[in-house]
Amino acid sequence: MKGRIVPMKLLSKLKHPNRMLAIELVFTITAFAVMVVLNYRFMHDAVRDSLIRHADSVLDSAESQVTKTLRGFEVALGGFTEEINNALLRGDSADELRAYIGEVSRHSFLDGETSSGIQDFFGYFETLPGGPVLIQSGSDPVPAGYKPEEQDWYRAAVEADGGIAETVPAVSGEDETVYTYSMSFSDKDGNRLGVACMNVNVDQLGQSVVETALNQNGYGMLLNQNGEVLFHPNPKFRGMDIHDPGIPIYIYAEAIINGENIFEQPMISYNQEESVIFFRTLHNRWHLGLVTPEKYYYQSVDNVRYVLILAGVIGVVLAIFLITMDRARKKSDSESRQKSIFLANMSHEIRTPINAIVGMTAIGKTVGAVERKDYCFSKIDDASRHLLGVINDILDLSKIEANKIELSPTDFNFEKMLQQVVNVVNFRVDEKHQKLSVYIDKNIPKVLYADDQRFAQILTNLLSNAVKFSPNDSAISLNTQLLSLDNGEYTIQTEVRDEGIGISQEQQTKLFQSFQQAESSTTRSYGGTGLGLSISKSIVALMGGKIWVTSELGQGSTFAFTVKVRLGDHTKYGLAQQDVNWGNVRILTVDDDRDILEYFHEIIKEFGANCEVAADAGEALHMVDETGEYNIYFIDLKMPGVDGIALTKEIRAREKNPGHSIVIMISSADLSVMEEDARKAGVDRFLLKPIFPSSIADVINDCIGITNEKARDLPVDIRGIFEGYRILFAEDVAINFEIVQTLLEPTLVSLECAENGAEAVRMFIRDPEKYDLIFMDVQMPIMDGYEATRQIRALEI
Repeated sequence: MKGRIVPMKLLSKLKHPNRMLAIELVFTITAFAVMVVLNYRFMHDAVRDSLIRHADSVLDSAESQVTKTLRGFEVALGGFTEEINNALLRGDSADELRAYIGEVSRHSFLDGETSSGIQDFFGYFETLPGGPVLIQSGSDPVPAGYKPEEQDWYRAAVEADGGIAETVPAVSGEDETVYTYSMSFSDKDGNRLGVACMNVNVDQLGQSVVETALNQNGYGMLLNQNGEVLFHPNPKFRGMDIHDPGIPIYIYAEAIINGENIFEQPMISYNQEESVIFFRTLHNRWHLGLVTPEKYYYQSVDNVRYVLILAGVIGVVLAIFLITMDRARKKSDSESRQKSIFLANMSHEIRTPINAIVGMTAIGKTVGAVERKDYCFSKIDDASRHLLGVINDILDLSKIEANKIELSPTDFNFEKMLQQVVNVVNFRVDEKHQKLSVYIDKNIPKVLYADDQRFAQILTNLLSNAVKFSPNDSAISLNTQLLSLDNGEYTIQTEVRDEGIGISQEQQTKLFQSFQQAESSTTRSYGGTGLGLSISKSIVALMGGKIWVTSELGQGSTFAFTVKVRLGDHTKYGLAQQDVNWGNVRILTVDDDRDILEYFHEIIKEFGANCEVAADAGEALHMVDETGEYNIYFIDLKMPGVDGIALTKEIRAREKNPGHSIVIMISSADLSVMEEDARKAGVDRFLLKPIFPSSIADVINDCIGITNEKARDLPVDIRGIFEGYRILFAEDVAINFEIVQTLLEPTLVSLECAENGAEAVRMFIRDPEKYDLIFMDVQMPIMDGYEATRQIRALEI
């Protein structure tokens, strides 16, 4: 057979390109398909994450609006109740009360949505001459046989016993959502005088909640405590119970009523659209919901899929598109991360001192003694100064964007700095009935040179975490130790130990990274952003030290760090340097905690005084009987058997020379509750735990009439020094004018205020010779301080 023979190698070469091309085509098509699917999933997840974040943001905003409005109602009722109570105590008649209630109802003293929601005020007064009287603001007479005790508002107020109560909101026959706030009030002996009430209408608030929407066709809804619909875009649902199958959300009725948060759950909305629902329970057991249709929100995802399929035909265009998209995503993630760092830092660092300020303000409002109010003010001042320092750094956006934190070293008292930190967290410690102990190495110099605010920031973060992650009635300790002194630099180690939930070895490896906590459930259970430890690590590194943690799950944690500081250029005078013969001062400390007794003994021993200790009341009384009276007693409030107040009574009863000894009550709890009983028993002063050496020194100084270093520097007498002078104060914030006016009041200077720059210029032109000085704010409405100053300077006067 004749023919041309083709070698197998050549045939293989001819077939190979086609096979490779097919493989490449299949690979390319597969790769494009996979890439489309992956990108579709990526965009779907990104949109979902955005939906969740946006939903949380909208719910937070709506919840804030509801909370603010309801709080305004409570404030209004509180003010009304106080005025009514004062009127009854003055002996006002029923006619006078009726006139006042009618006037208040006609002219609400609040502004905004809260005022517009108040319908009227009324009250039931049980002690007026002639018997109980119900006084309403309206003109309708009271129905015969009307019994307030059968009304919900009356029963709720009596049950609240002085607190603010509210009835369950309901949709009335006039299609209005109304309910009643009520509050009982009593005389100084606790006898109830009556109940003050306020009817409110929250239709305006509810409408704003309904209009809260994520995007097209989204809407909000609001339910009362019983699960009845108060506000919904569909009017026919108002007043219906959510268990009714006619309402789409009935499938989640039980979970909502039980207070569970509904998070990104599917539902067919009332207009038959596939939607996603979010629900949360508010502090007053109302339920706030948000619904958004899926198709509008995920439409962008489908569009991206089509674009990617089309772009897959042209590989180069697709590559360019993907590269551009990736760069945009990275840029967006970077910007989002910077914003998140800012918000997380602000939340983490501001919340703790604000809690201290709010807590001490609440305590200060309830106490009567001046020294206790001064004590609260000092704690508020400490927390406020810390808060102001944190805010100044947070608002410096250039530092955050550059990821740069600068240190500002200064001389500071180490012990006072620790006191300020403890004051910030002590309110929360007291709430959880925890024991916080502090140990200060006596080798650490009293005055150091470093950035005390950053130092305090680290300690506040670690102590706040210890309190947060430790159970009630547990122990927390703050220990400081001087490690070394090298070339004028002191290395100080600080440890914070707790008996909390503990951290596993795996979790510890990522603990100091931004936004990291031990596990996701930690955030749900305890809150927090996980940013604080990362910030602390950066600060510690800037201060020449390191930070670490030692912990086991369920066994508590110990966070420790070192910093390098220098000796301050001046020292403080301690109590032992005062002109006192401490050898003649006898002190007795009574506490069931042996650590406290040893602590007192060591500190007072350094003063050169004689300090004896007793573990309980019996031992203390035995020592008094055996050795005679002591000059100063430190007595713990809570002890087994006989408590501190009872022991004080016994000591006072055995005194041969009354008035020659001083009793100082020490406690870890708020003393305002038992202050009156303690003073009646004979207590002279109070001291809160944890106790610092300077606190002991200060209270002894105060008791025996010795002034400390600050007290020896007499203040300058400013009374009347500016009499006859006039100041023009240009300021648009009224409270700032009040502060300046109060501070300058002793000087007798005449102070006039202009609310903006334009008014300041007019006042100056009217009488240029009138003012000796002008204080000019920079930012003001109408005309700012710069323009006002230019116009005044330009006047030819």
